[in-house]
Amino acid sequence: MQNLPLGRQEFSKLREENLLYIDKTIFIHKLITEGAYYFLSRPRRFGKSLLVNTLKELFLGNKYYFKGLWIENKWNFQAYPVIKLDFGAAGHKEIGTENAIHKMLDEVAQSYGLVLEGMGIGLKLRELILKMSAGQNKVVLLIDEYDKPIIDYLEEPSKANENRDILKNLYAAIKPLDTHLKFVFLTGVSKFSKVGIFSDLNNISDITLVPAFTTIMGYTQEELEFYFAERITQMSTLFNKSKEQLLEEIRKRYNGYSWDAQNFVYNPYSILSFFQHKKFDNYWFSTGTPTFLTKLLKKGFQYDLKNINVGHTSFDTSDLGNLDYVSVLFQTGYLTIKEDVGFEMYRLDFPNTEVADAFNQFLLAEYADLQPTRMQPLVFNLFNALKTNNFNEVKIIFNALFAAIPQDYFIENREKFYHAICFLALRLLGYFTQIEINSGRGKLDCIVFIENKIFLFEFKLDQTREKAIAQIKERNYHAPYLGQGKQIYLIGVNLVSEQREMEDFLIELI
Repeated sequence: MQNLPLGRQEFSKLREENLLYIDKTIFIHKLITEGAYYFLSRPRRFGKSLLVNTLKELFLGNKYYFKGLWIENKWNFQAYPVIKLDFGAAGHKEIGTENAIHKMLDEVAQSYGLVLEGMGIGLKLRELILKMSAGQNKVVLLIDEYDKPIIDYLEEPSKANENRDILKNLYAAIKPLDTHLKFVFLTGVSKFSKVGIFSDLNNISDITLVPAFTTIMGYTQEELEFYFAERITQMSTLFNKSKEQLLEEIRKRYNGYSWDAQNFVYNPYSILSFFQHKKFDNYWFSTGTPTFLTKLLKKGFQYDLKNINVGHTSFDTSDLGNLDYVSVLFQTGYLTIKEDVGFEMYRLDFPNTEVADAFNQFLLAEYADLQPTRMQPLVFNLFNALKTNNFNEVKIIFNALFAAIPQDYFIENREKFYHAICFLALRLLGYFTQIEINSGRGKLDCIVFIENKIFLFEFKLDQTREKAIAQIKERNYHAPYLGQGKQIYLIGVNLVSEQREMEDFLIELI
């Protein structure tokens, strides 16, 4: 078996060291033969840098790196001068965005034996392209993580806007140089429609949602089973599961990302980490904490992120001072397209259980003003308390979640906090058992299935436990579960907001 390229982004190193490479050159061939100006958005750790570096080696004419790959005999490998700007490694936080751009442009110039005299970044880029294209050569321009100086400052809109204007000056220099450019390719996390690249450079093709390119990054099911076949066999033995059982568990945990609702892919970083470390874990999620996003959601008291219907325009970001949480969640990979419902509308949801469970833990911690590390043990204790009919412990756990919230803030938003914390805590039970939960009105709040028991919860705020139980009975919520030979618990819950405490539950066993 070839060694895994975990954390490696240089295509040349992968090929020199004979590391595993999932052959995506059929997509690269389509790119370079059918167009010249492209933008592609994907979340972090999805292979953007590897794709850019693969394009770099191809346009440099380094055919030997492509031996045995699909494209080997389908491209002439003519060498072109290449400008590659990588904002992920530019050091913009340390030296400032404008200085970082100057530094990158000077380094490219030096590698070609050129000296740049331009003062502004736009003028310097223009000068570099013109000098590199002297004679009959056209230049290839590759820009990786074009939006990182903006993304890194989403919590500071003034700084993000400042960096946006700097980048706009850089990208505005590209369009007038069309006759000197062979190929232009940009990657990023977000499509900021007011950053110049999409307004000034209006001939760029955004292929983020184009079906022909939705699997250019990430691993399809077929690629997973082909390239990792030996490892899957090894892991099925290690986990004492059949191949089918293991694949299903991997699929639920790490698959589910889509940009067209037809083709679904695995997150590369999670898959490589899983096979490298031989254990299930939240690998992709743990590489970046969503603190900014959970704060944004709490600000608007948003917590039910399943089955969100949005229009096509929700996939762009424009107003840095008033970010749309759905756009940001989609672009950063916490939500993905699950269904095209027609009329340019899409249904978004968490891609998989890795993202859903971990994100909901962070979101619950944000609402409860507690450390995220406390959430999984707390929810596990909640599961065990229900499993053993320890309803007093269930009440204590919920009260602990309410207790940390500042009193004035809670009282001012009592109903919103109550719904959010109950909903998220119970949603997280789905990691341990089967659960059905409703955030709307007119239906039972929550149903939990544990072994031979069914728990039907109805929650009230500043009312009575008796009213909650009565509602279950009046609306016959328990009827579908009768006759199954299971114990059915009707549980009425009331929170007294002034004390931020739940009363003892009213419980009836059927």
